[in-house]
Amino acid sequence: MTKLIPIFINGQKWIQLSQLSRDEIRALRAWLPMDSLKKIIFQGIELSDCLDFDTYEYWFRTKEVSEQKQALLDF
Repeated sequence: MTKLIPIFINGQKWIQLSQLSRDEIRALRAWLPMDSLKKIIFQGIELSDCLDFDTYEYWFRTKEVSEQKQALLDF
């Protein structure tokens, strides 16, 4: 799994869920509270599936550690 690079909008770091694979989107949506995704207007374009980067980064690290533990158990 490749970690996304955040986009900076109004001094905050964001990612768009649409940049993830379908499986990652499903896993992240299942983990997130319902009101976590935000609509942001950037250069006249509405980005409707934005998540603050800190939350994404925490999820990414948690998922990565979980996958590493599973790989060790499979060995």
